[in-house]
Amino acid sequence: MSDDLPVQLPPVDPARVGVPANALSPELLAGLLADGDDELAAWTLRHALDEGSRAMVFDGLLREAMSLVGERWETGQWTIAEEHLASRTLLRALEQVRPPMRPELRVGPMAVLAGVAGEQHMIGLVCLEQVLAEAGWTVANLGADLPPADLGQFVQRNDVALVAVSANASDRRSALANSILAVRLAAGERSIPVLLGGRIAGVPGIGDEVGADAVAASLSDALAFAEAHRGS
Repeated sequence: MSDDLPVQLPPVDPARVGVPANALSPELLAGLLADGDDELAAWTLRHALDEGSRAMVFDGLLREAMSLVGERWETGQWTIAEEHLASRTLLRALEQVRPPMRPELRVGPMAVLAGVAGEQHMIGLVCLEQVLAEAGWTVANLGADLPPADLGQFVQRNDVALVAVSANASDRRSALANSILAVRLAAGERSIPVLLGGRIAGVPGIGDEVGADAVAASLSDALAFAEAHRGS
């Protein structure tokens, strides 16, 4: 075989890789993510979703796997390269396990999701998008690093039932407050609940400090809040 020709590897059949469904673990998923294997990572998530709800799987298996990735980077076992690769691989795997969008799920109330200005993390937003979509919400995920004015304009122009803003670092307080204020001003006389998520949600009193209606420490909490305000 000529050295100039690329080697064509056969496609992977996840069912044949020798990993039984009952062996699914955060360690397995973390390793697949750090290897850049989105196909097997998606297969792992699919098998977990066969056994539990999307919110449960994302709050449990997925969160624990990404915590392991972070721990291995912090301890020097992995470099920032593996951490970045794991995050990118997870986003690709999540695209492969999106809930089916049946016609009747396209007319639900609209939830707007956004990472505040300066926030670059997307995984939490993507996970919440899927959890809400599966529950029948129409979800507008506006992505990371969204300026407050743009969030406000979107809310003003659309029939929005819920806004969820996300941040990780504790120095995003000002950005959170500005984003929530923009939502309040854009809402006018409409009552639009605002939910705060991300790692910053663990800061005591952060919800009151930035003006959020509630703080969600998990996707299950976020879903419960959304469902409680579905008809408001």
